Amino acid sequence: MTRVYATKVAERVYLLDTYALGVAGTVGAYLVKGPKPALVDCGYSSSYESVLAGLAEVGVMPSEVRYVIPTHVHLDHAGAAGRLLREMPNAEVVAHERALPHLEDPTRLIESSTMVFGRQIMELYGRPDPIPSGRMTAVREESRIDLGDGLTATLMHTPGHAPHQISVTLDNTGVLLTADAVGIVYPGLNALIPTTPPPSFNPSELVASVGRLRQMTPKTLLVPHFGARKDAEWVFGRTTELVSSWVTAVKEMWKQKSTLEKTSERMEETVATDAGVEELPIYAKVSVRTSVMGIMHYLDKNH
Repeated sequence: MTRVYATKVAERVYLLDTYALGVAGTVGAYLVKGPKPALVDCGYSSSYESVLAGLAEVGVMPSEVRYVIPTHVHLDHAGAAGRLLREMPNAEVVAHERALPHLEDPTRLIESSTMVFGRQIMELYGRPDPIPSGRMTAVREESRIDLGDGLTATLMHTPGHAPHQISVTLDNTGVLLTADAVGIVYPGLNALIPTTPPPSFNPSELVASVGRLRQMTPKTLLVPHFGARKDAEWVFGRTTELVSSWVTAVKEMWKQKSTLEKTSERMEETVATDAGVEELPIYAKVSVRTSVMGIMHYLDKNH
C-alpha cells in the first residue's frame, strides 16, 4: 500500500505522519505552510525521512522551512530535530527555555530515555543529534511568531506532561496544536490514554494546563497522537477526568507494592474495556505502560 505522508487538516496546516517504527497513525507532526513555513514537532530521529517525504508531498522544500518547533524534548516530538536541521539551513528552532539545554546536549535525555525504554528500543527510536545554541530561540511563558500573510502563532508554556512543554495556537483561527497536554486517541481505538510519562509528570500542573487551553475554546485540536479533533470539549474533559482516575487507581496498586508489569496490565484492561476491544495494539500498550511508569515515578518522589 502506498504511504500517504501529508494530509490537510486546516487552512494552511498539514498533518505529517512520521510512520514511527513503520506504523501509521501513531506519531504526527504538523506543517504550517506560507511565507514562513513552520514545522511543529518532528517525530523520532529514525523517522526523519518521513517528515521530509511529507514536506515534499505539500510542495515545501526543506530549505524553505523557517521554524522548527519541538513542543517538548521527548524523542517522539524532538528526536529528529537535529537531523532535519542539516536539511533546513534557514530554520530556527523555537522551544521552551527549559528544553534548550537538552536539545543542545541530549546526553541526559538519551540516558533517561534508555532507562525508560531500554537500549534495544532506543536503537529503534534513534538518538537525537545535538543542535547548536546559535540556531535556537527560547520561549518562556508565552511568545508570538509571525508566519506571514497575516497569520501569527502564540506559543504557550503548558507544563504537567513535561516541564519544558509548549502548545501552539494559530491566532484567530480556532486551531490549537496541543502537544501532549491532552491524552492520546489513536485512530481506530475509541478510548483516551492519559499522557503521564516519567520523569517529570505532575498531575496538578497537567490539569491546570488543560484548563488554560480549554478556556481558549478552540474549534480544532491538532494532537500528536493522533490527528485533528473536532470534539475539543470531550478531549479536554476526558483528559482531566482520566488523569485523576489513573493517579488514584495506580496509587492504590502502588500502595500494595504492585509491579510495573502488573499495574500496566490492569490499566491496559481498563483501556481495552473503554475501547470495546479484547486486546490493545502494541503501540497502545507501550503508551499505557509509559503513562503508568510516570505515575509510579511521581508517587515515588512525592509520597
